[in-house]
Amino acid sequence: MKKLTKRLSALALAIGLGLSLTACGGGGLSKFDAVAYMDGLLKETYLGEFDKNYMELVGIDETEAQETYETSLEAETEFFLYFYDIEYPTDEMRQEIKDMYAEIYKHAKFEVVSAAEQDDGSFSVKINVEPINIVQLVEADWEEVMDPFYEKYTMDVQNSMTDEEYQAMDEEWARMIVDLYLEKLPETSNLESQSTTVQLEKDTDGYYIITEDDFNRLDGMIIDYSSAPSSEA
Repeated sequence: MKKLTKRLSALALAIGLGLSLTACGGGGLSKFDAVAYMDGLLKETYLGEFDKNYMELVGIDETEAQETYETSLEAETEFFLYFYDIEYPTDEMRQEIKDMYAEIYKHAKFEVVSAAEQDDGSFSVKINVEPINIVQLVEADWEEVMDPFYEKYTMDVQNSMTDEEYQAMDEEWARMIVDLYLEKLPETSNLESQSTTVQLEKDTDGYYIITEDDFNRLDGMIIDYSSAPSSEA
């Protein structure tokens, strides 16, 4: 299994650029703004819900908010392809995975509990997340579903393949994994609530930003990949 890096750079970059538009740069930020901001950011990123107060706070319109949501789905799609070593995805497969994550994200559960201003003017924001459990459901059936594939495509078989045969195997591999995820979607629910705290800090231009590390940690809690099965055949 590849080292688990929850996201590639695309989503963090998109969020970072969005944050640079925060409309609180020259003035103060209240703890109520901090809560509204994080709640709006999470809803925008995972649920495709665009709160009017949030959009006014960060100075974006619904079209820009939709772009961030689409970027989130695309980043998750790229992570899925990377994590499961799917090397030759078709455009149709990418779209199917993206649509799948839109359905998975509908199970995202989080609560922005509170915000507290620190002595340096930053804000600590406490967030509770109930991680989505679909990876655990997939893992439970992984060996039963995938063992026939491993038996069919041993390393000796793979090493003797033509490029066309390898791409056909890759397509079969991808289809089996996506089908397993789709099979588990109706059973998907959430794990026990976990708490984390993120910091909203001022950058050199006076805009409030969430650090990439904090965002990645929070993002990694939305879907629990900790028991993800190995992607190695």
